[in-house]
Amino acid sequence: MLVSPLRAAPLAAFFGLLLAPSAAFAEPPSPCTPAAAPPGSPRAVAVLSGTDARYVPLVRREVGERCMTFEVPITLGGRLEAVGPVTLDRDGNELDRGLVLAPRARIHATFDSGKELPQVLHLEYEHDLVTGFSASDPAVPGDGYPASEGLDHELRKAYGRFSFAPWAHLSLGLTPGHWGMGLLANDGDHGAEPGSARFSDPRGGDRLLRAALASGPHTALGLVVAVGGDLVDDDDTLLPGDEAQQLFGAVTLGAGRPTSAGAYVVRRSQQTENDEETEVWVFDATAKTRLELGGTALSLEGEGALIRGTTTLAPTVDFPEHDVLQLGVAARSTLERGPIGLVVDFLYASGDQNLDDGTQNGFRVDPNYETGLLLFRHVLAAQTARGVVTAGDPELVGLPSKNLERVATRGGATNTIALFPRVRYRFLDGLEVYGGPLFAFAAVPLTDPLSTRLAGGEPHGPLGGEGGRLLGTELDLGVRYRALVRGVELQAGAEGGTFRPGNAMRREDGGPMNAVHGGRLMLEVRL
Repeated sequence: MLVSPLRAAPLAAFFGLLLAPSAAFAEPPSPCTPAAAPPGSPRAVAVLSGTDARYVPLVRREVGERCMTFEVPITLGGRLEAVGPVTLDRDGNELDRGLVLAPRARIHATFDSGKELPQVLHLEYEHDLVTGFSASDPAVPGDGYPASEGLDHELRKAYGRFSFAPWAHLSLGLTPGHWGMGLLANDGDHGAEPGSARFSDPRGGDRLLRAALASGPHTALGLVVAVGGDLVDDDDTLLPGDEAQQLFGAVTLGAGRPTSAGAYVVRRSQQTENDEETEVWVFDATAKTRLELGGTALSLEGEGALIRGTTTLAPTVDFPEHDVLQLGVAARSTLERGPIGLVVDFLYASGDQNLDDGTQNGFRVDPNYETGLLLFRHVLAAQTARGVVTAGDPELVGLPSKNLERVATRGGATNTIALFPRVRYRFLDGLEVYGGPLFAFAAVPLTDPLSTRLAGGEPHGPLGGEGGRLLGTELDLGVRYRALVRGVELQAGAEGGTFRPGNAMRREDGGPMNAVHGGRLMLEVRL
């Protein structure tokens, strides 16, 4: 009996490559329009020197009187993190990487013709000259451990947009993809913002070579429509040798307004170097609104995605082709009054506990849609990375299953029902403290390929215990400080957490998995 590895590595993250039409194709706001001062009292950003209440690149030129603009923002910084030992498998092996350094040096050049030309020409180039992770090699074999990518450079943007606003916007080139809350399509550039209370410091992101045509915004509804095609350059689950293409159509209402909604449909085709093929439809809808109630502001946003299709990845004797049916839902509510805020996140990602039927139901959230510090980014990522090796050990399982390299989640949440309430408080201009508990459950009993196979097909977790539904409880606390010095932006932060595993991670003898503790320091300067 063969085990299908894609039960632990679902297909959802293959399709997170769309850029929201309202951001990508609508006429951008005039670069000459100064931003308003950050709201709230105390303010979200401290102004230590100068009069600018917003970030202004040191390299910035305006030509003429009609807002033709050229600017080159430069970002330097990174983070230093450490996570205590994570128990990996039924034999008690542990992952302990010690200190991990994640530097980043980014250059981003933008040209916008403003109103100097009858049409609008917008060009962008963005390059991470240094990015990735520097860490010691893990002592235990695995594939896809956290911080295992090494240091590299990454070309993120090289594209242009030509607009006959509002009637037509033609975009062509290499660009990151983002849609809605970033549940599937996540460009890795939507980190923590003032008031968000998010434990987020993204890296990488989905990148694609895109040709697209859009129109809008039209009418009082702010209607934008877009169609296009993509060749995938890279995403979090596109493995070496894979190729992927997609066609899409999207519509957005309320582009650039406090209340908006949008939907897209994608036809995605992906091939491996061994001629395995995936053909799916992706349906994604998103909406958000913001209400002002006296001195209180309420923000609501949500996103839901459904994936349907077929795949020949991870075939079994009985099912050389599988049907794909996966569902993911994210929702966030934010209540703000002066320096105090309450944020509640909900996340659902469908799971799959049957390794040998004809369907693949596990939905994987993009790793840059971060929920907490430890459970998804470190604990489950490490355990599934170890599962790539244990599930393929010929001394234990005989002939290894195909496509085991896709077992690792690489930090993306899957088979999850999570609730993450947080409170934040702004003590001084630019200084915020935030934190709260993460409650995480498995949508279906946690299933490790090797442990489940050795148990005769009954769901068992990575440590050998019978698969339960409580993943565990995590308590996270963070502090961030943001300041402006003559338009240069400084950010510093520290975050820490502790994770208490639930019955989904019991050992083979029924005992609990050890708790996991960790934290990180962050520093960034935008010049």
